[in-house]
Parts: sequence; C-alpha cells; structure tokens
Amino acid sequence: MNYYDYQTTVNYSDLGEDGGLSQTGALRIMQEAACFASAAVGCAPGQLQEDFGVGWVLVGWKFHMSAHPAWGTPLTVRTWPRQMDVHFSDRDFLILDEAGNTILAATSRWLLLDMNTGRATTVSPALAERYTLWDHRAIAGDVPANGRSPEGAEETFTYTALGRDLDTFHHVNNLHYLELAREALPADAAAAELPDVEILYKRQIRKGDTVHFLYSCTDGKHLVELKDSTLRKTHALLWFY
Repeated sequence: MNYYDYQTTVNYSDLGEDGGLSQTGALRIMQEAACFASAAVGCAPGQLQEDFGVGWVLVGWKFHMSAHPAWGTPLTVRTWPRQMDVHFSDRDFLILDEAGNTILAATSRWLLLDMNTGRATTVSPALAERYTLWDHRAIAGDVPANGRSPEGAEETFTYTALGRDLDTFHHVNNLHYLELAREALPADAAAAELPDVEILYKRQIRKGDTVHFLYSCTDGKHLVELKDSTLRKTHALLWFY
C-alpha cells in the first residue's frame, strides 16, 4: 500500500463560527495524519532527530476545501509522500467523509533541517529508504514557490508572537499563520472561508517577533503577506480565492 489512512472525527476545537470544520481545523488534522504516517515507517516526531539529527518543517501548502462537515463527523485522511529530492519532500492528502466523498485535497512541501545547525540538510539514502513514495499526480497542484505584494498593499495590523504560538521547533506553528492571516482579510472574505488556499512559509517567526500584515487583492485573489519589523523581509505569503 502506497498511502496511509488516518481515522479521526471532527473535534469541537476544529470548528469555525458556522459550526463546520474550519480550514485551520483541517490543517491540524492533516498535520496529525502526517505525524502518524511518518511514525508508521519509523520517522515519528523526535525519532528523526534521535536517529539522524534532522526534522521536517513545512515550506508550503496548497489545498481546495469543498465541504465543512459538522462536529463528530468521521473522517479518513489519506496521505502519501509523492516525491523526495535533495532537501525537500512533497506529501499529498485527501480528507474523505464516511461515504468516500472528498472534502479536501491538499499538497504540502517539507524541508529537511539539521536540528543542530537549524539549516537545510541533504536527505540521506538511509532516511529515504524508510519512505515508500507514490508516483501519483500532485493532488492539488504544486505549492507556490515565490510571490510578493503589489505596490500600495495595505498594512492591516501587527502582531507580536507569544510563547503560546510556538511548537516543538521553537517557532510559530504553521496553523497560526493561517489564523492570523485571516485577521487581515476583509470581513466578507474571512467569513466565507474561500475554498482555495496557498501558503508559502519563508522565514520562521519566533517568540517576541513583531509581524506586519499587508493585504491586497488582484483579480479576486486575496493575498496576505507577513513582513518582519523592518518591512524588508517576508515571513510568509498566503493566497485566498
């Protein structure tokens, strides 16, 4: 079998204001599925650091969410690593309801870090051997590789990262980027949870960092760019459409 099925249900904490599974909740579920799928091949969180001194961090997401099931709905998250190159790995996901209908299709891209230096490192043959790749089409297309706000993008607010935002890598967890970026959207766009989202993570946000949020919209595609305190460096870009 080239894929891993993770069985779960929609938790209350995963619901949006409308009572259905939010996109942030869906990302949390996929994050869990990726951890369990990796654990099944001896690459659980912490195990990679113990065995190889490395860890995977997210570079980006691209997903389409077509439904928002209610609390308690049983879900199957089907996931598989699609490709692995020098420093990166792509992992795809489907979230399926009880009837087998797809409610979300996603592609993610991950970078391998040396946990001692915090820098990108090469995927070793020994590490690559633990994974079985599925030569399958990119389920949601490729994650974005670059981007920038247009001139005149509006700064909507700033946020200083707190300890509660951090994950095991001691930087702001990827889920919070999505939650915070929604605060920069116009009220109607934020409430709608537009079905297509692309996320590109460029720089880590650490505790105490102040982030500036810039908003723009071009041809119906909403862009939120997270800039550092100097407004010269980009932490992340998120597109909603």
